[in-house]
Amino acid sequence: MLLNWILYVVIMGIMTVCASVFTERFFVVLIVFGLMVPFVSLFVVLLYRKRFLAALHADTEVCRSGEEFCYHVSITNHGRIACGNATVEVTNEDLLFRESEAMEANTAIAGHSKSRCDMAMPVSHCGRLQLTLRDVRLYGPFGLFYIHAKIENAVTVFDVYPDDVEMTVSPAKENPFAYIAEEEYSATRPGDDPSELFGVREYRPGDKQNRIHWNLTAARDELIVKELGLPVDTATVLLVDCCELPHRNGERMYDALMMTLSAVARAMIAKRRIFYLAWLRQSDSLGTRSGKEKGADASVSGSTGAWRNRIESEEDFLFALTQIFEIRPTGKTESVTVQYANRFAKERYRNILYVTTDLTQTAAEGLAWMRFDSHVTVYEIVPGDNPGKIYLRKDGIRVQPVRIGHVREDLNREDAE
Repeated sequence: MLLNWILYVVIMGIMTVCASVFTERFFVVLIVFGLMVPFVSLFVVLLYRKRFLAALHADTEVCRSGEEFCYHVSITNHGRIACGNATVEVTNEDLLFRESEAMEANTAIAGHSKSRCDMAMPVSHCGRLQLTLRDVRLYGPFGLFYIHAKIENAVTVFDVYPDDVEMTVSPAKENPFAYIAEEEYSATRPGDDPSELFGVREYRPGDKQNRIHWNLTAARDELIVKELGLPVDTATVLLVDCCELPHRNGERMYDALMMTLSAVARAMIAKRRIFYLAWLRQSDSLGTRSGKEKGADASVSGSTGAWRNRIESEEDFLFALTQIFEIRPTGKTESVTVQYANRFAKERYRNILYVTTDLTQTAAEGLAWMRFDSHVTVYEIVPGDNPGKIYLRKDGIRVQPVRIGHVREDLNREDAE
């Protein structure tokens, strides 16, 4: 707007000089009209008052790292006077690293209509981001004055999931030394265990007669079939820790952490292995998405300490990932392994998988308490010049380099150092 005023003053000065040099009335008329321009612009801007309503909208609540997140700002004009130039200002803030950037776009709004300003931004890091509609400035003719539109919906929060990295080798290994009784049953798939009832449904051709639920059949006057339970092996726990991150490589290390967690979890989901995903839950969450945690362990109480979700499907994992995005990096004196070992001291596992940005002494002690006959695998994100490098430690037996990045096949390397 300052440039518009400077240009206006320059033009009026030129016309004043021309009117003093030349005696033509034409320049005098131009000066008169020029002097009226600010008053006309101010009058139109005053007519904009309380007639424009802006709101921020997103087509989806999630996207993946490396994609573009598309959103739009809708501006409703309840008046009949059009606005030829409106400036929309939106800020994007990373709720974990507290970094923000501002974005602007210009649009025109017709009279008595609803305008849509489409915007997009590239997303390079995973985590939870917050878009805020800071301002919508409505400029009058010639851009000399403006007024702010009323904002109805100013904030939207969305999650950025990590890139998919395929892990063809299952992280959970066969462990004949740890015997775990299969006393858990699937909550999503039926099976053949007559000791557990999964649910009931209508009869289908081919169903066995010994599975007909005769009481419900008599009550509903139609054939009802029992679906039996499916015993599942939940003797695997996947723990994730995010220790304090260096400022220089913090975002890259966090991406590597989440990408590794995603690769390990999806590899087990692809093998139809049901497991527990655990993390250190804190009272100061990043986002606004609270509520009842789907699949969360009922024995966990409070908002601090180890928290776990039972993962049976991709949907369960993505739901848990949105909760993990809420946690902040913890100090090196805290670890989910210690909290988990204390809270679930009587539980035994065949496989313990641990993903962290720093394998501290505290975390190692917690793993030692949990181990018993378990097969322990630790994925550690290494800081420094190459934060995408991960060391796969098999409980001190050997060290394997596992890399993520441009070459996806490196994630499956089995050569030991």
